[in-house]
Amino acid sequence: MAKAVHLGAWFLLGCIASSSVAWLGALHPALFRVMWVIYIVCCAALCLALLTDDAVRPFLKLSQHDYYALLIAIAVSIVLGGMLSWLIGG
Repeated sequence: MAKAVHLGAWFLLGCIASSSVAWLGALHPALFRVMWVIYIVCCAALCLALLTDDAVRPFLKLSQHDYYALLIAIAVSIVLGGMLSWLIGG
């Protein structure tokens, strides 16, 4: 139960961070470009994490299911947080 609460807290933190980035991107046109750079870097990091899963997973001491659940949670939190940009109309 404690592990689920801990992972849920990290998921919510990811949603909040992504929402903050999207909100800053909606404030100013120059920050909008920075927002896209941050999202592109996050997507590249997720793709790299998927490609190098056999090397990274033992370093993090996670099982295969936990590692993929973590990657899915990160991707979903980025998408959910980025929805704020779409809802604001940026």
